[in-house]
Amino acid sequence: MNITSTYINPFTDYGFKKLFGEESSKPQLLSFINAFLELENMDKIVDLEFRNLEKLGLSKTDRKTIYDIYCTDEKGNHIIVELQRAEQNYFKDRMIYYSTFPIQEQGIKGLFYDGKALDRQGKIRKVSWDYGLKAVYCIGILDFEIKETVSNDYIHYINLRDQHGKVFYDKLKYIFVEMPKFIKQENELETFLDKWFFFLRNLDYLQEIPEIYNNDNVIRDAFKKAKFINLPKAEQGIYLESLKQYRDWSAVLETAEKKGYDKAKEEIVKAQEREAEAQEREAEAQEREAEAQEREAEAIKKIENGIKNFSKLGLTVKKIAEAMDIEVVKVEEILNK
Repeated sequence: MNITSTYINPFTDYGFKKLFGEESSKPQLLSFINAFLELENMDKIVDLEFRNLEKLGLSKTDRKTIYDIYCTDEKGNHIIVELQRAEQNYFKDRMIYYSTFPIQEQGIKGLFYDGKALDRQGKIRKVSWDYGLKAVYCIGILDFEIKETVSNDYIHYINLRDQHGKVFYDKLKYIFVEMPKFIKQENELETFLDKWFFFLRNLDYLQEIPEIYNNDNVIRDAFKKAKFINLPKAEQGIYLESLKQYRDWSAVLETAEKKGYDKAKEEIVKAQEREAEAQEREAEAQEREAEAQEREAEAIKKIENGIKNFSKLGLTVKKIAEAMDIEVVKVEEILNK
């Protein structure tokens, strides 16, 4: 793995969110999630909407470190997708704890107004919440092996079941993938989910798109998004910083294996702090870029309004161009919209 790799590393914070966490990445995220649901014979998702973590009441630190992707489907079900690079203390407890936030968000205190329920006078009547919940699905992509698992299974579906193995509650599901256990070669891929795992496991080592994806346009588009030279210049810098943090993290883990976990624990904490700082810098850079784009849009809007106002006053295109100090062609273009 090196900076000159053709494709970005999907296990970096930037890489994973680039592939699945942007508005333009919805087709890839839909395909990825549906590949999981298909194996469990669950209904496919038709559409997704990315959700704002601030609405969950999380702290600024938590918003930067827990959910990589949080969205809802067309039925209102909540879906969390998280990339976990290294095992942490109480990892399972942590995932279960954070899965409760989307559940709590659905709770309505006291009474609420149902806009479709009117009394005989035509006034909106109050209706009590019946505690009906939408489903919450948590998908964890793990770049490590869970210590407690002894089988070669690399994907785990977890439901709430009773002592007889019967599903007690089907609206809370956890799916964990131990990526190091996925060792299938190109000619061994059996399911569409296998193709996604192969994509993630090998992306930054590949030089071109393998033939197995010839008929899979969604994944082929993911390859295009992941090509380093296709990234905007500003994002290339953000990715390289994210890649550096990933390498630092990997080096710390290797040290932990050689020296023992207790000796390397302090280094791991420091690496986590550096990663959090890098994520914060990335978020601030993206915020600055968004603000710059907003200012640019406002400036363009003012120019367009000025041109239209001058036109309403009867000024010629040439006079407007002189007054606004812009080209005649640009004035004509705006007036002809």
